[in-house]
Amino acid sequence: MESFLDQETCDKMLNVSRETSVKFEIYLKTLKKWQKNLTLVGSSTLDDPWRRHILDCGQISRYIDKKDREIIDLGSGAGLPGIILSIMGYKNVLMVDSDFKKTVFILEALRACRLKSTVLRDRVENLKSLKNKTVVSRAFSSISITLNLLREKIQKDTELILLKGKQAKKEIIDAEFYWKTNQINDSKLLSPNFNTYKSLSNSKSFVVVCTFV
Repeated sequence: MESFLDQETCDKMLNVSRETSVKFEIYLKTLKKWQKNLTLVGSSTLDDPWRRHILDCGQISRYIDKKDREIIDLGSGAGLPGIILSIMGYKNVLMVDSDFKKTVFILEALRACRLKSTVLRDRVENLKSLKNKTVVSRAFSSISITLNLLREKIQKDTELILLKGKQAKKEIIDAEFYWKTNQINDSKLLSPNFNTYKSLSNSKSFVVVCTFV
């Protein structure tokens, strides 16, 4: 069992400034306050929030080079990973969730952290083109379902970064089969290319990066 992660160690692993870390603190305080009346995350994860939420989401920054890259957080829920990326300096983050109460929480967390990211209360399938965008998600849905929801919007320069558990490799196999099967009937579909990386926050989890050709 992995030991609880402290704030200082998390900051070093993510290579962030003290100012950024203070905003992480503010976010966690806001999350814990709202969690008392609204289930935003699993309650047990708040015993180790720096590992389970800050490091887990912040590690995505290793795969997004440009701070001005447009990022869309699918099924953002508690604003994860979108708010963490916003705190880390990404300037164009859109958090999408269909749940009214959760979007209200995200807005409050953004206000508390003095961030200017955007929140959209809508269903993922209603998004427009994903040209020049990076799509991120955590605890949203399987890779196959995610690809299916986005299939009409994906472009060659679209990128997906998905935080996944121990079933990541099986999900990739299922997604590749699903996608290739559909390509037979839709020649316009681009081919997904998956790269899998070990998670910094959990030895049994992975970061899946998907590009299209």
